[in-house]
Amino acid sequence: MAESEQVNVKDWITLSSVMIGAVLTILALIWQVPPVGDKAIVVATYLLMISFIFFVNSVSCNSKANYEARTGKASGKVVDRFVAFAEYSFGIGFTFIICGFSILGYGYLMGYTTSSNQLLALIFPITFIVVTLFIMMVYNTLNSGSPIGSLKRSIWSIVEIACVVLIAMDYFGAIVIP
Repeated sequence: MAESEQVNVKDWITLSSVMIGAVLTILALIWQVPPVGDKAIVVATYLLMISFIFFVNSVSCNSKANYEARTGKASGKVVDRFVAFAEYSFGIGFTFIICGFSILGYGYLMGYTTSSNQLLALIFPITFIVVTLFIMMVYNTLNSGSPIGSLKRSIWSIVEIACVVLIAMDYFGAIVIP
């Protein structure tokens, strides 16, 4: 394979590796000083640990794609499959981090705000996810010309919106986030 034809996945390997380190660091920090009443730490930990698995898979798949592209033993179709799987893994891992941080931020703010200003605790995850969705729409527009983008990004957006709905349901007492 000529150098111009090689698959460039090294940046994605690095980015996924950084995300692994960030997830593990955040997990270590939140368990040292959990939210008051431990609200949201269970769900946030669960989401962050699952995102860890997806980021490890992203590194593995991108490394495999890089290896196959360098050796030339696999077809471009096989390499593309590994790259696509890595992209899906990275995306859902990132979605779980966004949801985990939203729930965690909500839990911390609920514990540190008085009952008269707890609306701030609800506004945080809404703002956080709206900003995330806005950035994703801009990226989609730059990448494909459409703010909707692809099916996978639409699914990730739906998961993030569902997270905000669950947080709002907890805020209004319809459910309880552990």
